[in-house]
Formats: sequence, C-alpha cells, structure tokens
Amino acid sequence: TRVGEGPFPTELDTDVGIGKHLSSVGAEYGTTTGRPRRCGWLDLPQLKYSVTINGFTALNLTKVDVLTGLKEIKLGVAYKCRGEYLTTMPASLSELEDVEVEYEILPGWDEDITKCKSFEELPVNCQKYIQKI
Repeated sequence: TRVGEGPFPTELDTDVGIGKHLSSVGAEYGTTTGRPRRCGWLDLPQLKYSVTINGFTALNLTKVDVLTGLKEIKLGVAYKCRGEYLTTMPASLSELEDVEVEYEILPGWDEDITKCKSFEELPVNCQKYIQKI
C-alpha cells in the first residue's frame, strides 16, 4: 500500500476488482481520514532497492491472508522504460512514473491461512508465493 501522491507502478484501482478486494479485505483505510489507501501488487524492484539501501537481512510479510481467494497473484518483477529493462531504480520520479511493469503471475489459493502457525501449514501456492519473494 501507499499513502500520498507520487508514482506507484503496480497500483490497482481500489474502486473495483482486485484493488477493491485488497483495500476492503485488508482494511486499508487511512486512520485519520478514513479514505482508502492506494493498493497494488508487490513491487519486487522497489523491494530490492529498499533491501539494498537499508541493509535488511530479513523480511516480515504481513497480510498474506488478504490474498486468499484470488485466482491469480501478480508480482511486479521488472521495470521497462522506453522499451529497455532497467537494472536499477529510476533516478527520478518522472522516470518512475513512466515505467512499464513486467509481472510474473502465480496461482492463488482458497484455503484459509489465518490459523496457520508454520510455513508448512500454508497451502502450497502460498508457500510458492513466499518463496518467490
């Protein structure tokens, strides 16, 4: 999710379809305003950049249960700008606004994961999604 203005390459429309699902099931509403937060698919180029500049050694995935019930789950895996793959994050917001996102589509799952206490208890497709990240 994202709060505020600015480029959000994997953003979905939160008024309809999957964007609405992510917003409502994930309770993605502003604490003060009550407005829906901006929602989108996981953006791996952004995540990789964040890991690089912050030196993370681990990730904490939250709200994976919000994806339950989706037939397909997209992961933003690469950026293209003017037909060329980018190997680093764009240097400017205007270039980030113009990127085309390449997605990898993974199968979703229908099983309720809210009671799972270990990775092994998760549905196979959920495990594959997490492993891909």
